[in-house]
Amino acid sequence: MAADFPLDPIVVTFARYGLRKTSMEDVAAALGVSRQALYLRHGSKGALIDWATGRLIDNALAAALASIEQPAKTLADRLADALDAWVGRHMAALHASPHGVEIVAMLQRDQPDAVRTAERRLVAAMAEAIRLSGPGSAVARAGSMAQALCWTARGLVHAVPDHAGFRRQLDHIVGALVAR
Repeated sequence: MAADFPLDPIVVTFARYGLRKTSMEDVAAALGVSRQALYLRHGSKGALIDWATGRLIDNALAAALASIEQPAKTLADRLADALDAWVGRHMAALHASPHGVEIVAMLQRDQPDAVRTAERRLVAAMAEAIRLSGPGSAVARAGSMAQALCWTARGLVHAVPDHAGFRRQLDHIVGALVAR
């Protein structure tokens, strides 16, 4: 089963060499398995990329949704944590990779339906949290606020130099928006 392969070495290998230049042999070496084992599980490099992308999306969405369900935290902290889990946590790896721009460009150009579906689920969960916990003025526009926060977080990934700056800006923006 494909789930037997750990995701991190696969992601690190593609980040190191880029999507086009990474070979199945490179990935197999990082995993400590044979190239044939990869082909038996995935059939092609494209299928391996699709599987890894799907796992990244699923993991990020699960972490983001779990962040929203933290009753001990404020609404602003839960929303910022969710957005950090969705896009912020990948920022350091993308910025550190000489192929980060290529990877981001490919994902934006050929954005999998899974990304759009997952982001819709995240926006819906954030909107519900805003409706349940937000100030009265936020309740009527909860869906718009949640969508705007997702777009803002995606933009911040490209606008700030590091994760600490991303989180500082995100905390400020989320706090200002839900305080109204």
